[in-house]
Amino acid sequence: MHNERIVVTGGAGFLGSHVVRFLLEDGNTVTVLDNFYSGKMSHLEAVRDHPKLRIIEGDIRNPADVAEAFRDCNIVIHLAVLDLRQSIKEPFLVNETITEGTVNCLDAARANHMDLFMNCSSAEVYGTAKYVPIDESHPFLPETPYAAAKVAQDMYVYSYGRSYGLPWMTIRIFNMYGPNSHWQGFRGELIPKMIVRAMNGEPLIIFGNGQQTRDFVYVEDAARALITMAGSTGCMGKTIQFCTGVETPVYRIAELVCEQFGINPETGIRRETERPGDVQRQVGNNARFLKEVGFEPTVSIREGIRKTVEWYKALKLSPAELLAQEVPRNWE
Repeated sequence: MHNERIVVTGGAGFLGSHVVRFLLEDGNTVTVLDNFYSGKMSHLEAVRDHPKLRIIEGDIRNPADVAEAFRDCNIVIHLAVLDLRQSIKEPFLVNETITEGTVNCLDAARANHMDLFMNCSSAEVYGTAKYVPIDESHPFLPETPYAAAKVAQDMYVYSYGRSYGLPWMTIRIFNMYGPNSHWQGFRGELIPKMIVRAMNGEPLIIFGNGQQTRDFVYVEDAARALITMAGSTGCMGKTIQFCTGVETPVYRIAELVCEQFGINPETGIRRETERPGDVQRQVGNNARFLKEVGFEPTVSIREGIRKTVEWYKALKLSPAELLAQEVPRNWE
């Protein structure tokens, strides 16, 4: 996409900050709508003074904030969300943000006769795989309130297309990791938490036996995939998943992090009791995305972890300061 006027909800977040940077590099005019609850202004530091960037501090739960951000834009990239672990602690708040916030965005897009509502879904809607590799026909089996809310989000997007003729497409991304990821508290993610603990000589924590598997996608691959799909008119009215097709056990992730720091996995990894809502097995099939969008992941899990470690080491916070924000408990 080039020379488009695009609003990105959650544009200061983990995925959103990369999407915004790439959109600006491609010559688009971008409005970011973010309440900076989990998103950070520092994520946008490299582009903050860009002449084609407008940043609005607002909430997708507030129709007035949404109306202001969507004004004069012709494409929506909807990424605003709250986290999976937070949904176990605060299901009402997460549902309000994901479900009601999405309806506010859809209604504003319809009122403004926008050319595209680009929806970002999650592989969490599938739950633990009934068969592998997971394809787009796999049933919805959400195991957390977050996943259930994402199912509702996807269905609302589909319904606005059917009821009102709103142009839409949905990208369903598997487990992302990389720069700008969250390590803090109960919202922290697996790989970031492991990296922060390794930086401090603390044991890496695995919940359960560590044989749970995921399909890990480097965040810059995900951002480029989303933008490429949004520019592919043949994807209009379709839901297509983006993944690597590589199944990686959680224990293997811990080994790769240990490798980056010269840690012996036998002594540097600690197991704790299994967490509620943990999916046991996930690996996707990327064939449809490759066929219809023509884009595939380029960053391997080993290379992606190396890049992520470099990003954490370059932060202005010391390892001890990072650790102080990392709560090793599962979701408390």
